[in-house]
Amino acid sequence: MGYLYITIAVVLFSIQFLFTKKYQQAAGDSVKSAFLSNAVAPVGFVIIFFFLDGMKIQATPFALILAFISALVCNFCTYYSIKALALGSLTNYSLWLMSGGMLLPVLYGGIFENDAFGVAKIIGILMVCAAVIVKMDFKEKTDWKTLLCFIALFILNGLVGVISSIYQSQQITFEKVSSTQFSILSGLMRIAVGGIVFAFLTIKNKESEEEKTLHDYVKASPWAAIQGVCNGVANLLLLFALLTIEPSLQYPMVTGGCIFLSAIIGLFFKEKLSKRAWIAVALAMLGTIVMIF
Repeated sequence: MGYLYITIAVVLFSIQFLFTKKYQQAAGDSVKSAFLSNAVAPVGFVIIFFFLDGMKIQATPFALILAFISALVCNFCTYYSIKALALGSLTNYSLWLMSGGMLLPVLYGGIFENDAFGVAKIIGILMVCAAVIVKMDFKEKTDWKTLLCFIALFILNGLVGVISSIYQSQQITFEKVSSTQFSILSGLMRIAVGGIVFAFLTIKNKESEEEKTLHDYVKASPWAAIQGVCNGVANLLLLFALLTIEPSLQYPMVTGGCIFLSAIIGLFFKEKLSKRAWIAVALAMLGTIVMIF
């Protein structure tokens, strides 16, 4: 079941990039738009799983602390995502995002969870890393602001995976709640942090001519809500998968799968894949297969 959870999560992660881009185009790349996205995105996910999980909310001190940290990381990750999408290409944005989401949890698993690194797993991870490098668009002109956004995305998205791994770690004996309840708590924290910051900025700053109006933000909100459902369900499935599959195996599989699926999605939008892109897809597929078998 763990591999099935990861497969579905990969599909959802790949699709969510499209909705993030749609939101950025409609709401702009201001600080306000980023925090509004975090206030809106988890709403659908929280409502759906609140009812599916028996209309209850459970919490422990440990779960609340990690959920709050996760919410802060996700808020800043969304902020830099919107900035990166405005400054750089979707390809490089997704690759930096996925690279951090793979490498930092792998390092965490190897150092703190004592994950076993056999020859096959090492080769598979290196192949996925090579796929990321091959697919990177080095011709894109990148100034220091864009590079800063990409580096921030690398670190922040990696921390999302690390936080999930810490919460599911069997070595940590603090009282916890279920994976679904933890996801609901994280969503509520994201709504609170994003909503408070958005309200503060709206009250403090008058709208300039260049800034989007409240009506623009309302029109853009459905894209954030759809992206939030995709992201929330995907992260919940990865939490389930972590119960049986260690971080050093799970997150490279997610990265390799996203590289492959993003290429397939591009074909439906009539995007022509270069030789480099096909090589990256092949490396990602082979690396994932090597790690599984």
